[in-house]
Order: sequence, then structure tokens, then C-alpha cells
Amino acid sequence: QVPYNKIEPSKENECLMEMNKEFALIEDSLIQTYIDTSRFSFTTTNTGLRYSIVSKGNGTKAAMGDEITYKYSVRQLTGESCEKMLDQTRTVSLGKNDLERGFREALQLLEVSSTGVFLMPSFLAYGVIGVPKCIPSWTPVVCTITLIDVGK
Repeated sequence: QVPYNKIEPSKENECLMEMNKEFALIEDSLIQTYIDTSRFSFTTTNTGLRYSIVSKGNGTKAAMGDEITYKYSVRQLTGESCEKMLDQTRTVSLGKNDLERGFREALQLLEVSSTGVFLMPSFLAYGVIGVPKCIPSWTPVVCTITLIDVGK
């Protein structure tokens, strides 16, 4: 894959960039509408991840390379989901697997035993691929994540 700053300028590339900007604005508007009707107060990171820590933990935070266990549920902003995305528990080595970028960032914001609600634009969540028969492509999602354990 060629880095963006190395791509030859062309009409097609300019059109694609403009389309992506417009799409990001639409997603941002959908996320803002969700926030406006939510009972939570959200903070926005520099990547565009929005989060609200709804239950405080014990102070131990996850870092890249840690083995972590977490519980999560994922829904579309409309509330729609499917069985395989609700109340799941997963153990991973943070940063050493195919975890979505938004999940990596979200997990590092949590302390053990804390729970957060995270609003992820599609580029931080499941992007172009989505989750077949569950989360359509290019869909921003709401994730509720509880960090259960951190092993160094």
C-alpha cells in the first residue's frame, strides 16, 4: 500500500478524497445526533473516538503489549445489533492482534473494573468490511466495554 503523501495527484484521487471527507462529515453528524439524545457526557480524542466512562475502576490501566480480558457489546447507533456482538468476552494481547483501532484506543482509556461507552466512527471500527450479517460496512457503532483484567 502506498502512503497518502506518496500518491500521484490525479483527478480520481482528488474525487476519492473529497468523497471520504463528505462521508466523514455525515458520520460525524450521525454520532452528534446520538450524543445529543444520550444521557452520557462524551469526551472526544484526537482520533475522533468519543467516550464516556460510566463506571470507574481500580486504577490499573492497560498498555500496549499487556494481556487483557474485556467484555463488550456492539450496536449500531440505531440500537440494532446481532447475537454475536452482544455480551462477548475476549482475551487478547493488546497491540499484537487484529483488534480494531477504536477498540485498541478504548481499552487503553479504561481501568480494570471500569466500564465505558464508546462511539466509534466506521474508520475506527469495522470500516469497509463491517461484520457480515451484523454490522453493515461504513457504519459508526456504539460499544460498551468493561475491562476485566490486565496482565503484564
